[in-house]
Amino acid sequence: MAITKRYPKGKQRLFTNDLKSLLFAYGDSQTPNIETIHQLEDAVTSYLLDVIMEANKVRKLQNRNKFQETDLRFALRKDPVKLGRIHDLSNLTKEISKANKMFDVNEKSLGAKGTSRGNSSSIKKVHGSGKVLKKSKK
Repeated sequence: MAITKRYPKGKQRLFTNDLKSLLFAYGDSQTPNIETIHQLEDAVTSYLLDVIMEANKVRKLQNRNKFQETDLRFALRKDPVKLGRIHDLSNLTKEISKANKMFDVNEKSLGAKGTSRGNSSSIKKVHGSGKVLKKSKK
């Protein structure tokens, strides 16, 4: 099922830096052989293309124009590990969006309370990386 595709010389590769880091994390040298990276990238790219093509067939059979998460779930239905990972990532995405909505609601209510006290010049917002960002109110 997998089709290995060799890229023409000069073709941009998408996963080179990520694969270098991944190989180093799994015990390879800090500068792995470039041919190893290219072979691994070819395998990853062909696998992703196969999965997406399978999911696209499902989309076409259901006469839909847009690709949905359920198409990908159906394409990976025989691999419980990857299917479980998709489920976990989907739940995590939903939790993050809920938390962002709650944070926005709390920020708006905090801004309304801050104007009555007179200190509405700025609101500090903690970014996911731990940095404190100052957001000026108008």
